[in-house]
Amino acid sequence: VASRDTNISPKEVYDTILKLQKKGGTRALDVGAGAGVSTQVLWELGYRDIDALDWSGEAWRENVENKGYCPPTVHFYELDDERFLKQWKSSGAEKYDVVAFNFAVNPNKALLFCKEVVKDNGILLAPINAQTDYWMKQTYKLLDSKGNILWSANDVGAWSVQFQPDVTQDTCQGIWCSQFNGFTKLKEN
Repeated sequence: VASRDTNISPKEVYDTILKLQKKGGTRALDVGAGAGVSTQVLWELGYRDIDALDWSGEAWRENVENKGYCPPTVHFYELDDERFLKQWKSSGAEKYDVVAFNFAVNPNKALLFCKEVVKDNGILLAPINAQTDYWMKQTYKLLDSKGNILWSANDVGAWSVQFQPDVTQDTCQGIWCSQFNGFTKLKEN
């Protein structure tokens, strides 16, 4: 299987998590969970306490709630990553062993999530823009909690790394962005 979903990293990248993950951790954050396929992959990798989020819950409801099964230790949040991070910080919740982004992010967002939500022995996987605000090319990176690169790839198998852009960014380009899909950006007070 070359890819498990249109909104998920290619299988080879998740295989890299399997090779590089630290043993013993079971808590995961799936950012941009879409139809839940990436969440299922994390479950199959052994993560049992999973928070999945997506700013639109439509695909999750249709494919997980209505047509599938969701274990009681998997929780879905219909929030974008910025709203989730704000809510997560105020809750005092535990950090994650693995965080997986399923859409392109700028380097500063990846580093923020590494430092804020990844446990000391944890990892973050994200397609990170080759240049800030350049949404046409990403590099897969697996980072530790300090933002150090553990693994990276410009191409994974036969796949060139290009993902839909981060809808929360003002520089978002294309049909996934707020001017086309109705997303409303979080207003800072």
